[in-house]
Amino acid sequence: MNFEPTDIVIVLVSLAACAYCFVLNRRLKALQNTKDGLGATIMAMSKSISAMSSSTQETRSHVGEMATRLQRQLDEANQMCKRLETLKAELETTQQNAVDQVTATQTELGIMMRIILDQSKTRVMDMTNMMQQLRDLAEAGGAGAQGQPPVPEQRKAVSQRSG
Repeated sequence: MNFEPTDIVIVLVSLAACAYCFVLNRRLKALQNTKDGLGATIMAMSKSISAMSSSTQETRSHVGEMATRLQRQLDEANQMCKRLETLKAELETTQQNAVDQVTATQTELGIMMRIILDQSKTRVMDMTNMMQQLRDLAEAGGAGAQGQPPVPEQRKAVSQRSG
């Protein structure tokens, strides 16, 4: 058996390839190991992705619910604003009506007070005139009787006139 140098090179390259395959086999087994290797990393990433996916789904559903709730609250707030504007307008109208009524009542009260004061002045003047007439009568009756006291019937007549 004659070995040629190329045969020896082929055998050596084949041995090197076998050794390289053996090393690669060990590395692949290490990567596929589910405890420490790439398999564990891939499994962890898979779990993380599914957790993230479910978390994203939950977040989307919560966001949808919150958006619906927020929209409902915004609608209620808009309705409340409209109600408040209506109430404000009604209050302003009521306030203006109250001011108008107070002004009218004050004017009417002033007029009535003037009328009453005028009537009071007239009555006071009438009473003053009557008192003056009574004094004049008393003086005239006293001068005519010359010191005699007036008759009781005259006193009654005078007191009836003043009352």
